[in-house]
Amino acid sequence: MSQLAVVEDTTGQTEAARILRAAWAVLERSHFRSLKIRQVLTASGTSASTFYRSFPSKSHLLLALLEDETARGDRRLARWIAEADTAEGRLRAWLTFNIRTIYRPELAERARLFLDSGLLEELPEDVHRLYDVTGKRLVEVIRGGMAEQVFRAGDPVADAAMVRHLVHGLLSDGLNGRLDVPEEQVLHTAFDFVLRALRPTSGTRESRTLLALP
Repeated sequence: MSQLAVVEDTTGQTEAARILRAAWAVLERSHFRSLKIRQVLTASGTSASTFYRSFPSKSHLLLALLEDETARGDRRLARWIAEADTAEGRLRAWLTFNIRTIYRPELAERARLFLDSGLLEELPEDVHRLYDVTGKRLVEVIRGGMAEQVFRAGDPVADAAMVRHLVHGLLSDGLNGRLDVPEEQVLHTAFDFVLRALRPTSGTRESRTLLALP
């Protein structure tokens, strides 16, 4: 059960919601460069004991913020994917949604916040669960492409994992200033690479079927 769900099952619901709203306000004022519990306490008008009743540590607060951010991002991603009318278009939508994080300052600032090493060390399972949310969307995209015979038959979960590793590397390099390549070039190269990996290869039954289609 998520941190927020635990809070909502108790009488601390209003307290937790107020603290989260205050935390977002503190982050926005600092352009997502700083989040100190003292600042959150002041902004929310709550005591330390009230804070720790809802969030046992700063990492738990970050996790709740990440959960909130992930839920909103997933809704946007779902709309992007739904607007595409082909399997290839849905794949490109997924890649675009993720890669643009590097090149949009407001998105990059938020993403860097959740690269906090303490968060991953203290709550690794919860963090990976949230990271898997966009990954599940990619699995759906690849599985749909396989069903339409646009992508070769295979394991959509394993294929999605490989694509996610590629994108994770791009995000890591980009957010840490190690990717000096224009957005369109990165997107084009990544899309072309992934598409070539997923498309049926010459001589396979899938490719022969596609060639036979009118």
